[in-house]
Amino acid sequence: MFSTDAIMRRGTIVLACALGLGGAAIAQTIVVKSTGPSAKSYPVGKSLAPGAKIVLAKGDSLTVLDSRGTRTLSGPGNFGAEASSATANQSFASLVATQNRRRARTGAVRTLGQRVLPPSLWFVDIERGATFCVADATAVQLWRPDMQQAATLTITDQGGKSSNIAFAMGQNNVPWPAATLPIADGHSYTLSGAGLAKPVKLRFAMLGTPVTDPVATYTALDGKGCGDQRDLLITATSTDETRS
Repeated sequence: MFSTDAIMRRGTIVLACALGLGGAAIAQTIVVKSTGPSAKSYPVGKSLAPGAKIVLAKGDSLTVLDSRGTRTLSGPGNFGAEASSATANQSFASLVATQNRRRARTGAVRTLGQRVLPPSLWFVDIERGATFCVADATAVQLWRPDMQQAATLTITDQGGKSSNIAFAMGQNNVPWPAATLPIADGHSYTLSGAGLAKPVKLRFAMLGTPVTDPVATYTALDGKGCGDQRDLLITATSTDETRS
């Protein structure tokens, strides 16, 4: 059984995350990647208490996310769970900004291996399927990594209604056609054309109240099954690797 005090403390932490208050009041650190001998001690998803010490052995690599962004720690060595910098990660603020952007250049985005990533968490990569999380339905953009040619994308909803979207040459992103195909939680769509090798299945999941703290955002994305956006968050907010 949990005590009343323990339940109240847990509720306070959840509320703070939902409101994006992950800074000075309640600092949260979560493990987002773990390899090496100590991986069992630091499984993905593990929450590290404020002030906790991370002890890594030779061959360990641990990636943690806190209110200031993502850090990769390499063993052997002892590390603090929280970043020493008091400066918030500006990449995160840019990544989650919901103002509409007319055009994004591929040279300004990050890559994951050989794959080019969108510059915003709210840009739907038309080449990727699965579930896409939405914080603000008016901010969703359709994004393509290759802007060398003009192209037309066809979107068909689960009821069979379609809308054609045109990409001009040199244009990476266009707004989602909300007037003809409104975004709704759990609704599915099929994307075709625009140079796609085969139709792409897309499903939307609403996040509810927008979150602005990296840890709360990661947790919300992971909980909704939005793996591509979760991975983009980790990559885009990463700092230089820290070694002992």
